[in-house]
Amino acid sequence: MNKKISVVCVTFIISMFGETAHSEEYNITPGMWETNSKMEVKGMPPEMAAMMQRPPKVEKECVKDKNHDFKMGENAKGCTINKQHHSSKKLSWDISCSAEGGNANGRGEVNFKGDTISGWFEMNMQGPGGPMTMRHTFEGKRVGSC
Repeated sequence: MNKKISVVCVTFIISMFGETAHSEEYNITPGMWETNSKMEVKGMPPEMAAMMQRPPKVEKECVKDKNHDFKMGENAKGCTINKQHHSSKKLSWDISCSAEGGNANGRGEVNFKGDTISGWFEMNMQGPGGPMTMRHTFEGKRVGSC
């Protein structure tokens, strides 16, 4: 697997959510949200894992309404959502990505609980030394108004 498929997967993981999902209103309170996330990498050669490992990250975002669109990042070209389920309390998906040098498959979910969210996303791919897995987990909370 080359660096290009790795970048596609990491970009998608960082975006955290599947392709645009329209649902009835999500169980999410509009306002300023703070999300804590971390990524674990398993099965990669140490030098590649070191390049992809990220320290835990905190991001803030203003969610203006309950019909928020969750979209793939622009750099996630070559990725296709194979199966998606959404309700007011949960968004889940299966995804496959193809890029120069390799393919990857993954799945993830986000749980909406009013003033908090939690979720995970996992990508599996074949690397030069065997199978590799990147698992991204996150928790978020509403911290006030925008």
